[in-house]
Amino acid sequence: MFKHRNIMSGSEDFSYISQSVQSAFLILGTGKEGEAPVYNPRMQQKEEIFKYGASLHANVAIEWLKQQHK
Repeated sequence: MFKHRNIMSGSEDFSYISQSVQSAFLILGTGKEGEAPVYNPRMQQKEEIFKYGASLHANVAIEWLKQQHK
């Protein structure tokens, strides 16, 4: 089994971008503890959870658009 948890790729560029624009970084976990982590070729996606990520992005966009009309 996998002994390491919460390991991320060292090549993520998002921190560089977030120095210039307001940003938020989120990882939507789709696996179970002990399974292959994110960015691992053996990672298993649980597609039923994708609706939560889509909903989050839609909500952020809607709230941002509301702020633009104030």
